[in-house]
Amino acid sequence: MPRLLARMMPLFAATFIDLFSFGLMYPVIVALFQQPAVRAIYGDGSSSFTFSLALALFPLGMFFGASLLGDISDAFGRRRTLLICMAGLAASYALMLLGVVTLHLGWLLAGRLLSGLMAGTGPIAQAAMIEADAADGRGGALAKIVLVNCLALVSGPAVGGLLMHFGFAAPLVFTIGLCAMAFVWLAAARIETGEAHGRLRIGPHRAFEVFVHAWRHPVIRGLACAFFLFQFGFAIWYVYVMVRMARVYGLPPTTLGLFSAVIGAGFVFGSTLGYRWLVRAAGSDAVAVAIAIVGCGALIALSALPLGGGLQWPLAFAIAVANVPVFVGILALISAAAASGEQGWAMGIGGAMTALSFMLSGLLAPVLTVVPLPLLIVAGGVVVIAGALPLRSALRVPPVPAVAV
Repeated sequence: MPRLLARMMPLFAATFIDLFSFGLMYPVIVALFQQPAVRAIYGDGSSSFTFSLALALFPLGMFFGASLLGDISDAFGRRRTLLICMAGLAASYALMLLGVVTLHLGWLLAGRLLSGLMAGTGPIAQAAMIEADAADGRGGALAKIVLVNCLALVSGPAVGGLLMHFGFAAPLVFTIGLCAMAFVWLAAARIETGEAHGRLRIGPHRAFEVFVHAWRHPVIRGLACAFFLFQFGFAIWYVYVMVRMARVYGLPPTTLGLFSAVIGAGFVFGSTLGYRWLVRAAGSDAVAVAIAIVGCGALIALSALPLGGGLQWPLAFAIAVANVPVFVGILALISAAAASGEQGWAMGIGGAMTALSFMLSGLLAPVLTVVPLPLLIVAGGVVVIAGALPLRSALRVPPVPAVAV
């Protein structure tokens, strides 16, 4: 193994854990709240509200944590920030473990919020890897990062589902162990990950600055609205299709994790083959996004029909494949519309909109007491397709330089 690659392995581990833990927890949470013991303690109304918070608190923490960790990284250096993230993630999963074991779910909620705040490990580690490599080797570094992300997207829910065979505590204990090993590895690593070069700036307004920037740009405003509607509709499907698979089709916790892994496999296929094929066939990013956003929304609406549990598996794979051209394509259009000095905040739109979308989708859980699951999933498909409207409007506006705040 080349020396540089060997020295970067701790950073690959940090990147892997960030996405691995994200994918692992959704099937665990869905399965946990289907347990009779939880409903017996909290009742239908309270358990539904707690379930909503368990889904929403992670992206809420992620929304504020992304800018917080970026500021900490600037002030104290990336290496120290990564160590803070790994320690924080381990502590968050310890809190969730306490909540699962005792069924005092307040601990679970606290852990979900803390894990969201610490969820910036991946981007920081990725930036450190790219900076540590030579300029002509950064393409190879990015390719390795994509491979690590793909492995995490598939293995997280799959491992979580398999470990749930031994109880709900097992995936959490496993993740704590991964965080501890990554912490030790990072602490012992001898790779330059950036030094402190700025003052620490912390404030709740920092998380909202990306929206102010986006709103002031006539093209990016529409693209950001399209991205939000697309992500919000997809998040509704992603969360509540798993609820449907558990509640309606009776998937046990282990199989629910494997179902989530199929979605991850769709992301992998879309990233490695689907996106490039569609762009070549469509002739441009804009046309590819328009086709994919309608196709993704239509497939989501189709999945709400009473097709049986078996057909949901290939549909889930196809929806994940269709997701990738929209996600990547809109971000590419945003990047193209931004000035060269504004690429940082322009790329921050993706993380901010994704966090907001998953937070809002989680808060919809209580409506399941009055709205049937299929109708909620159809609504997700309609919202995705609605994203084509601001996308079309944005593409009609002539390109202009981004306006700084």
